[in-house]
Amino acid sequence: MEHVRSKRTRLIVASSVAAAVLAIAAIGVGVSLAGARPSAAADVDLAALGAGDVAASAETSTTAVLVEMPDVAGMTLEEAELMLSVAGLEVVRISTPPGEEATGTVLAQAPAAGERVTSGSTVELVWADPDATEPHTSLVSGTAESALTAERPPGRPFVVCIDPGHQAQANSDPEPIGPGATETKPKVTGGGTGVVTKQSESAFTLALSLKVKERLERRGVTVVMTRTANEVDISNAQRAEVANAAGADLFLRVHADSSTNADLRGITTLYPGGNAWVAPIEARSLTAAKAVQAAMIAATSATNNGLAKRADLSGFNWATVPAILVETGFMSNPVEDRQLADPAYQDTLADGIAAGVLAYLGM
Repeated sequence: MEHVRSKRTRLIVASSVAAAVLAIAAIGVGVSLAGARPSAAADVDLAALGAGDVAASAETSTTAVLVEMPDVAGMTLEEAELMLSVAGLEVVRISTPPGEEATGTVLAQAPAAGERVTSGSTVELVWADPDATEPHTSLVSGTAESALTAERPPGRPFVVCIDPGHQAQANSDPEPIGPGATETKPKVTGGGTGVVTKQSESAFTLALSLKVKERLERRGVTVVMTRTANEVDISNAQRAEVANAAGADLFLRVHADSSTNADLRGITTLYPGGNAWVAPIEARSLTAAKAVQAAMIAATSATNNGLAKRADLSGFNWATVPAILVETGFMSNPVEDRQLADPAYQDTLADGIAAGVLAYLGM
């Protein structure tokens, strides 16, 4: 009984501390975004941003509430989850065997203690799980070693393969949706067209991809492009194979969205999941998707349409390296179509994408 009262007291204290943290953040560090328009000249070091920094939609919120991450390492999983929940944060559990650590306690967290994140952000907790049979490596900061770093030969630079979506002329010839599949899809489509600007999606994705390439190369990343011109004929499976052959740490597919509903707007990041082909890359792809989506929203303040798991994309199913696809806005929306054609906004998008990729790589 005394143990139960003691545990209840700890949970009440944890709840009170988290509530105080959230209240202070809401009062002291709200950032007004009403009517703000992204600018390439904004005085923000986007390269320093990581997943979970300031993120708000101008349509849905006028204030971005920042929460300072508490230090939950060493707490029981129950205590840590309660504290983070009260602070308005989502929790993802990552199991690893206890080893010499106390069973049921948190061993590491990401984002790290002291970092400021937006209310509603996701926090990864590595905890000592007595039922776990294999050690877990992840991109969590702190005591958990980066899986990317652990598996890298010494001195090898990070490699990112960028695929500017589509091409000038579609190729409707069929190709298997995945290795050994009888189901087929067209090799590659021509993409969308801006409802106002009439820009082609293939031209837009190439321009944006080259901007992202420049930013990553400035940070020492080796970038491999699936195409550098519009007049090409490269299927989605072939694009994935370029990434595979390069041994890419990330296969970054760049696209724009379209819909028959002209009101739809915002950014979505797709990641592979839901079939045997992509099972080996799903977890890391999801980690990358979270980082890049968060950084794009932080950079642009666009509507956050979140993440989407896809099992039906040839470009994912043929990949053997972590892969994501960014839908950077709706070309069918008059406002976003004009933004996507604006070189200054493209710079802002490129800053966000590069920041997310670098956060995923741990750079």
